[in-house]
Amino acid sequence: MTDSKKPDNTFRVLHTADWHLGKTLNDQSRDEEHELFLNWLLKIIGEHAVDVLVIAGDVFDSANPPQSAQSRYYDFVSLLYKNCRCSLIITAGNHDSPLQLEAPRQVLQTLGAHVVGFLPTDPESRLVVLPSSENSRLVIATIPFLRDGDLRKGYAGQDAKDIRHALIAGIKQRYEETAEAAAEWYQKGVPILATGHLTVIGTSKSDSERDIHIGGLGAVGADIFPNIFSYVALGHLHRPQRPSNRVCYSGSPIALSFSEANDNKAIQMLDFAGSTLKACRLIPVPVFRRLAQIRTSFHDLLEAISSFNPDTGTLETWVEVVVKDAGFGQDINEAVQSLVVERDFKVLKVLRESAPSDLGDEEISGDEPIEALLDNPTQIFEHRLKEETGLNAKDKQSLKIAFAQLLERYEIEGVNT
Repeated sequence: MTDSKKPDNTFRVLHTADWHLGKTLNDQSRDEEHELFLNWLLKIIGEHAVDVLVIAGDVFDSANPPQSAQSRYYDFVSLLYKNCRCSLIITAGNHDSPLQLEAPRQVLQTLGAHVVGFLPTDPESRLVVLPSSENSRLVIATIPFLRDGDLRKGYAGQDAKDIRHALIAGIKQRYEETAEAAAEWYQKGVPILATGHLTVIGTSKSDSERDIHIGGLGAVGADIFPNIFSYVALGHLHRPQRPSNRVCYSGSPIALSFSEANDNKAIQMLDFAGSTLKACRLIPVPVFRRLAQIRTSFHDLLEAISSFNPDTGTLETWVEVVVKDAGFGQDINEAVQSLVVERDFKVLKVLRESAPSDLGDEEISGDEPIEALLDNPTQIFEHRLKEETGLNAKDKQSLKIAFAQLLERYEIEGVNT
């Protein structure tokens, strides 16, 4: 199918990110939602005559994704080529294993897919010219998640200020050298789009995002990206947002945590004509499964549950219940579950709200599995580190750096461990 509204001589791009294939929520699979999203995305690409799909990182939720997630990914790539003849650009995020993504790179390239897991050393090698060098309509600077080793050399005794300075300087240098490599195309009037997977200062986060660059020290300003880039397609943050006119997060296509329950998910559609980005608009993603939160006191629990009527999507609604003023002798999970029997939604998570702590304002109740914490290993490590009284600040900083480096190594090589 083609879209009659697509202007002539327009090169059309879809920007998406943070699919997190293989993700679970409280041990519940998100496979059905991902399947519905990918089918919808293929339909949109065909209807709107999209020329290239850009996925700016976190295709998978982990370095070693389950077989079901990998099958879904490869099925999508093959259908995209077969049904839409649309090019595909994939850059790794902090959740992805670069090795795992790049392993089938040559095979995927025959299907029009360009996969970048590791940052290419040669800046020229980061550039993908579409549809071809002979018929150049758009150049994409494929910059994946920049890991610590891409940005700086670590030395003993560095404090947080030194590390932050080195990380930001490293990120700036990687984008500047890539822009310099693309300058020849820019002078020919070919627009340049850059990708990235990082945190821009002044943006809104959700609790499903993991800190990157050693505890978030690598957050940058939107002005770090050279002006040669007409558009910077970012991933990592799960809410669609624009830190500046040309720097944009598409956000995740499905709500990945209950903190995103009220988010409006979307993908970005871009139209390039000549040397200019002519149009940029959001396409809302349908809500395939609604996530909802019920916040109530223990005294008002019955009324809150009874009056809750979810706006159910294609799939059953999942609910998180946060209860305040509950005594620790009260089994709040049993109380909640007894009230939702035969209702048309499912309560996945029951939390006991208490005073703020290092783990946040909401404590895991005794009824919730401790595995729920494992989505954020850095948070657990830092919480444990704060309990150590025999270490000075310098020792703790060194341990934080060492842990971040080990975690990064796992995320790169975890598929083989």
